[in-house]
Amino acid sequence: MAKISAWMAIGAAAVIVVSIILRGAYTEFGAVGPIMAAILLGLGAWRTLNAMSGGLRLLCGAWGIATGLAWYAPSYNFPDFIPGMLAVLAPVAVSAIGLALVVLHKEKKAAA
Repeated sequence: MAKISAWMAIGAAAVIVVSIILRGAYTEFGAVGPIMAAILLGLGAWRTLNAMSGGLRLLCGAWGIATGLAWYAPSYNFPDFIPGMLAVLAPVAVSAIGLALVVLHKEKKAAA
């Protein structure tokens, strides 16, 4: 389940970066949170996919930050063609599912 969450994190980080670039918000101070979330998601996914130490913990924390930021996102201006409930619930649901996949992952211990 952690690998699925890691691949979701790569996708979420890419969507966050593209969203910041399309909005032109990379010069604003308010984009620091989403940029840091994208960096942490990418780093956590990379460490998890390469089975490095602390990868799952970093990915879990990154998903937590992304969930919190997604919950805050409704204050942003969404295009008129996106329904309000979808704009609010979709990013929160994706982040919460990614977080749940990491939390529910059971590591297999190597036999000594």
